[in-house]
Amino acid sequence: MLGKIIIFALIVAIIYFFIVPKFRKKDDKKDSQNFVECEKCGTFVSLDEAVLSSGKYICKECLK
Repeated sequence: MLGKIIIFALIVAIIYFFIVPKFRKKDDKKDSQNFVECEKCGTFVSLDEAVLSSGKYICKECLK
């Protein structure tokens, strides 16, 4: 009986340590953002809001 409980606990621990951290890593990536400096105005904008032009990042405001 004690052996079955230990085996069950090991199976639960293996599932927890190998499957649960994979779901947490996706959430951590959403929290962190990369910022780049606009070559024209010098402000820092997120990488999603910048445009790469001739190897330099330009914010969308400067493109207008």
